[in-house]
Amino acid sequence: MPKKFYVTTPIYYPSGNLHIGHAYTTTLADILKRYKDMQGYETFFLTGSDEHGQKIEEKATEAGLTPIDYLEDKVESFKTLWKALKIDYTKFIRTTDSYHEETVKKIFTLLLDKGFIYKGNYEGLYCISCEEFLNADQIDENNMCKISNTKLELVKEETYFLKTSLFQEFMENEVLASEFLIPAYRRNEMLNSFVKPELKDLSVTRTSFSWGIPINEDPKHVVYVWLDALTNYITALGYLQNDDSNFQKFWADENTEILQLAGKEIIRFHSIYWPIILKSLGLRQPTHLLGHGWILSKDTKMSKSLGNVIDPIEMINKYGADALRFYIGYELPTEKDGNFTDDLFIESFNAHLANNVGNLISRINQMITKYFDGFIENDNIVYDDNLTAKGIETINLYIQNMDQYKISDAIRNILDLGNACNKYIEETMPWNLAKEEKIDELKNVMATLQRNISIMVFLLKPILVENYEDMIEQIGLSGVELTFDKINNWDKIIFKKLGDKKIIFKRVN
Repeated sequence: MPKKFYVTTPIYYPSGNLHIGHAYTTTLADILKRYKDMQGYETFFLTGSDEHGQKIEEKATEAGLTPIDYLEDKVESFKTLWKALKIDYTKFIRTTDSYHEETVKKIFTLLLDKGFIYKGNYEGLYCISCEEFLNADQIDENNMCKISNTKLELVKEETYFLKTSLFQEFMENEVLASEFLIPAYRRNEMLNSFVKPELKDLSVTRTSFSWGIPINEDPKHVVYVWLDALTNYITALGYLQNDDSNFQKFWADENTEILQLAGKEIIRFHSIYWPIILKSLGLRQPTHLLGHGWILSKDTKMSKSLGNVIDPIEMINKYGADALRFYIGYELPTEKDGNFTDDLFIESFNAHLANNVGNLISRINQMITKYFDGFIENDNIVYDDNLTAKGIETINLYIQNMDQYKISDAIRNILDLGNACNKYIEETMPWNLAKEEKIDELKNVMATLQRNISIMVFLLKPILVENYEDMIEQIGLSGVELTFDKINNWDKIIFKKLGDKKIIFKRVN
C-alpha cells in the first residue's frame, strides 16, 4: 500500500490583483507534491479561494456587481496562473462551493452542541483587510493595522465565540511543544506573542454584513472568516459528507503525512486557531505547518503603494514557467524572508540555469556527439570513483533535504554536483584525450559525465517541469522512466543515441 501525502496552500483572497506571493506558496507545494509522486506516494494537493467577507461585499458593491459575479474573473485568474506555472493541483476549492458551505454549518452546529461555541458581544478595532479584530500590539501609532496598513474601524456587535481560552495548556504543552510548526523559531514567536499572554475566545460570526455562510441556529449571523476559511482543508476531502473516502484516506489516517503551507502573516491562525478547531472536533493534527517568510523587494515589503509588486504572469511570459519556479524554489528559502527583483532574477537565471545546468547539458551532448557519434557503448565502462561517489552523495542529500521540505538546500545539492562536473571536465580535458586517441579513457570520462548529468536532471524534475522532457532527450534518455532506484543502480539504465543539440536555457542579457 503506497504511503500518502496531503499538501495544502492557504486559500487565497480574490480581492485584488495577483502577485508573486500567490505564486510562491503554491509553487513550493507543487514541488513537494511532485517530489512525493517521484517517491511513490499517493498524493493530494489542495489549493483554492477564500471568497466570503466584508471586503468582498464592499468591493462588489463598488463595482455594481453581486459578490459572486464580482468573484468570477478573480477566481479564474488564479486558475490561469496555476496553469501558466504548471501547478499540478488535485482540487481547487471555493468557499462558495455548496458542499463547503453546508459542511461549515454542520461544523458550527457540532461545536455549539459540544459547548465549544457560545453567544456574546464583541467590541474592538477591526481590520477589514486582514478580516480580524486586532490586539494593541498589532496596531501602529496612527491607529492603522501594522500588517496591511489599513485604517481600523471600531466595531461593536453580537457574535458567537469559539472557546479558545479552554485550550491554553493544549497549545503550550502539546501543539507548540511539538515539531508541528516549522521552522522551530516560529513556535517561540507564537508562544510568546499570542499564547502565553493569555488566549482570548475567538469571534466566529458577524452580523454587520451578509456575504458569508448564515448559521442554521441564528441566520442573521454569518460565519466569520477563520471558521469558514480554515475548515476548507477538511471539507474539500469530504468531512461530514456522504462520500468521505478522501477524508478517511488523507486526514483521518494517522499514517498520512499532512503538510500545510502558509505565509508568516497568517501563521497565527493556522498554528493556534486551526489546531484548536481540530481538537474541538476530535480530529488529528497535521504532521507539519510550514510558515515561510515574505518576499521583499530590495529588503522592502512589496506593496501596491510602493509600486514594487511583481506580476507573476508577466515573469512567466518573459522567461518561462521553469525560470520562475526555479527562482522561487532556490532563491526564496522558507526559513527567512527572501528578495525578488528583476536584476536578482536575471542574475540567478544566468548563473544557475544558463551557465550551470543548461551549459553542462550542452557541453556533454556536444562532446558525446563529436567523439562517439552520439552514443557510448555500454560495455567495459569504468566510472570515475570520485564523481560517482559525489553523484550518490547528491541523491542522498537531496532526499534528506526534500524530506525536511528544504527545497532551496536540495537545489543547492544539485548545483554543487553541476560544479563538480564542470571541474571534472577541466581536470580530465576530454579534448586532449581525443587528440591523443586515448579512446577508452575518454569513454570512461564521458560516460561518468553522462551518468551524473542524468542524476542532476532527474532531481530537477519537480522544479523544471516545462523543460524536463527536453533535458532528458538531450542526455539520451528520451522515453526512459527514471526512478531513485535506477539512478542509484546505474546498470538498469541504457542511454539512446543523442539527437540534435538544443539550447535549453538561453542566457538573458
